[in-house]
Amino acid sequence: MKLTLQQLEAHLWGAANILRGKTAGQDYKNYILSLMFYKRLCDQWEWEADDAIAELERQQGRAFTEAQKAIFRARGEHRYAIPNGSRWGDVKAISVNIGEALTRAMRAVADANEELRGVFTVDWNQPAPDGSGKPLIANEVVHALVQHFDEHDLSNRSVPADVLGRAYEYLIKKFADDAGAKAGEFFTPPEVVDTLVRILEPRPGDTVYDPTGGSGGMLVHAADYLRERGHLATHARYFAQEMNWGNAAIGKINSVLHGLEADIRAGNSTITDPQFLDDGEVRRFSLVLANFPFSDDYWWLKPEQQTDDKTRKARLKKEIFGKEGYKDPFGRFGRGTGFQAPPPAYGDYAFILHILASLSDGGRAGIVCPQGVLFRGQAEIQEETGDFDAKGNPKVRRRKADDEHLIRRALLESRLIDAVVSLPLNVFYGAGVPACLLILRKQRPVERRDRVLLIYAARHYRELSAQNELRPQDVMRMLVHYHAYGDASKAPGLVKEHSERIHREIDRREADEVGRLEAEFQPQADRLAALDTALEEGREKQRAAATKRDKVKAASALTKLQKQRNKIAAKIAERDERIAEARRNADGDRADVSAVGEDLVATYANPDELLKYARVVNMDEVEQNEFNLNVPRYVNTFEPEPRIEVQDALRQLVNAQSAMEEAGARLSRLLGEAGYAN
Repeated sequence: MKLTLQQLEAHLWGAANILRGKTAGQDYKNYILSLMFYKRLCDQWEWEADDAIAELERQQGRAFTEAQKAIFRARGEHRYAIPNGSRWGDVKAISVNIGEALTRAMRAVADANEELRGVFTVDWNQPAPDGSGKPLIANEVVHALVQHFDEHDLSNRSVPADVLGRAYEYLIKKFADDAGAKAGEFFTPPEVVDTLVRILEPRPGDTVYDPTGGSGGMLVHAADYLRERGHLATHARYFAQEMNWGNAAIGKINSVLHGLEADIRAGNSTITDPQFLDDGEVRRFSLVLANFPFSDDYWWLKPEQQTDDKTRKARLKKEIFGKEGYKDPFGRFGRGTGFQAPPPAYGDYAFILHILASLSDGGRAGIVCPQGVLFRGQAEIQEETGDFDAKGNPKVRRRKADDEHLIRRALLESRLIDAVVSLPLNVFYGAGVPACLLILRKQRPVERRDRVLLIYAARHYRELSAQNELRPQDVMRMLVHYHAYGDASKAPGLVKEHSERIHREIDRREADEVGRLEAEFQPQADRLAALDTALEEGREKQRAAATKRDKVKAASALTKLQKQRNKIAAKIAERDERIAEARRNADGDRADVSAVGEDLVATYANPDELLKYARVVNMDEVEQNEFNLNVPRYVNTFEPEPRIEVQDALRQLVNAQSAMEEAGARLSRLLGEAGYAN
């Protein structure tokens, strides 16, 4: 039986609930995701073997014995090798020290498959920190997890690859919601990734690279875009580097489940030890997508050095930077590159310049950055010292331009910055600083070469309890502004294209949510059906009862069953209300998308109104603003005060005065009653 997406999601999240709280912090996500992947590999191996044997039996017109099947199974062709003794059935058969057996089996699978190296990073037999010798995750818990995963076959026979991939993404999102602020290191909100991908439009033949790969979402979204356009995901190639081994493992699994076969390398800093090199220089890619760690103040240190004490770090800083600044052995910035080395206190431009160096001649990049990169740093200035020379003239000193100002200026003068999008606050997990999207292009259309598009998208979002969320219509605003690039004639067609696509997306999300709720409440629905059957049988017994005593007994049993049914019916009523709410929300989203589409068309018909949201700025104006790209400098972000009629204002003033006089009179009366003189 084929599992639906929603049934699979409920099954996987059920496994997470078994393990939650029994590992350190949020580590349980790594255990669940790796166990799910291991089960998938084993089930797929068995299915491939069964499928091959069935085909041989069909060709030869006879049934094989179990011994013959075992031989064929061992010799068969498989996508991934699963060594003898390391298959799911081998682990399931063990009753003691299951964690040890599971870890051994997973590592054997990784050793047997070069591209799975580094995927299974967790140790199911890790000892508890109390020195007792017992495992951190009790044998009973591991047994419960194995039994839980054994309930469903995860091969293509039951779960198509695209369904498993979507369920995996759902699970990562759930883990991110659960982790809160800590999720920022492995998860970028999908709405932000979708915006970047649709701005840069991946093409067949692209080499897609993420220098801080996290859980692989950037690569997966790029592949999804290609599929949406009628191409195979494998028409592009995918690469990533991720310093955290656990996050890299999640990303590798994500890549395999989505059929990307990405090259993901882990354990080293992209800045100090880039892993993709050609003849000592960073390899070049046609498309780069990134959400790097904001304002890393130790970007110039290797991970193992960042654990040293302050004195050690200070000495390293002096050694590494010296008098001429950071000496980059990979030629990305510093002397001879045309770009100033980034300052030691902020690592943002270190990542940006690494990304720039990683772009091929026609490459393009979409980068999530803190907004500080748009305006931090000061141009060269002359200022009075407060002293005077012998003739009485004030002495003047020249202050050199800051590093970040010089880098930003060089990027602009090189005509590499295509667009900037300022985002709403708090749309990222754990990052409260204002963020933006920086779009770089090595080869820009002639008509755009001396211009920069600035989009103010900070007004539009959905406010949630823990963070803010970009809605489909908010993404549409940004995409229409970018692809129109100031050309009002393009707006209606872009609005139509994105509205139709987003309506289809809302339809799918509505169906997913309804199916998710139906899967969540399926046990109660089954129980309700069973109770209805039992009640009908009970009524039949009551009608057929021959004696008063039998009738009373049957009535008592019916009363108990009815109470049980009422409780379950209340749960089903809750499900129905939540489904109705999901449908109302989807209807609201459709209406909002249509309304925003109409608003965008009207906005592009009114140049003054458009200035509140987006503006194409000439480089001359940017230079006059000392290469400061803070979007409110160029886009009218001020909200006008609401218009108030004079008569209404006077009426409010009179009412306020009357209320004040009444309050004064009442106070005097109360004071008099209390015995105080006027």
